[in-house]
Amino acid sequence: MESILCEAIKLEFEAYTSVSPCSGSSRELNEVERAKLNELIVANKALHAPIDDDVTQLVGETASSAGFKGGDGKHDPRLITIVNLTAVAIRRFIKMAKKINAFKNMCEEDQVALLKGGCIEMMVLRSTMTYDGQRKQWKIPHCQEQFGSIRTDVLKLAKGNIYRSHDSFIRSFEARWRTDEHVILIMSAILLFTPDRPKVVHPDVIKLEQNSYYYLLRRYLESVYPGCEAKSTFLKLIQKILELRKLAEEVTGVYLDVNPIEPLLMEIFDLKHHAA
Repeated sequence: MESILCEAIKLEFEAYTSVSPCSGSSRELNEVERAKLNELIVANKALHAPIDDDVTQLVGETASSAGFKGGDGKHDPRLITIVNLTAVAIRRFIKMAKKINAFKNMCEEDQVALLKGGCIEMMVLRSTMTYDGQRKQWKIPHCQEQFGSIRTDVLKLAKGNIYRSHDSFIRSFEARWRTDEHVILIMSAILLFTPDRPKVVHPDVIKLEQNSYYYLLRRYLESVYPGCEAKSTFLKLIQKILELRKLAEEVTGVYLDVNPIEPLLMEIFDLKHHAA
């Protein structure tokens, strides 16, 4: 926890150089802060388009290619379909990122590096918004197809302890935080602008942008919670970001173990080919 505190203190001071300080002592977001949050809200509309056609096409393609080599039953078709549904989400996260000015203004190399490194983390974070703890399932919004909901039991089909890891993560992620779309949007931006991704060219520029979103997260929390609660929540959400990155590594391991895998995922993971 001490390292989290140190990071929070460092971010608090660095962030003041990233964003113009708010005038006065008002807890409400100022004009600059509201504009930065509104940009994320507008960009987020890319995730709201109906996905039925995408799901139908993907399920059809997966079914037609699910003749596993060797026929050893290693990969359950349900798990393959769920994994490849990720491709639908990733396409939307790419569209979302391209609507953020700071991202658009970065060089192509950094854009690619940030998307490859951050898509899975953003997807895992986003999925917490639609998780129903009582029914142990995710509700896929804007979808009327057979995959309108997905039971987390499907994670038991994967190797490792991904089901247990996800359950532990979601239980410790308070519903009032993970169902607050503003919190999730800002946390998604923090994940997107992570400067230590492989093949990043300008980490200092990316870190500056990430710090501005840490600052925005702290300011947003100050605008909706009392002072001490806002700071406590800020620290806990920083911790959740670190935990989420570890969980996303486990999720990625599941994806790399599945065959067949959707072409976009092969590109995200830099796979030349994927054999069972």
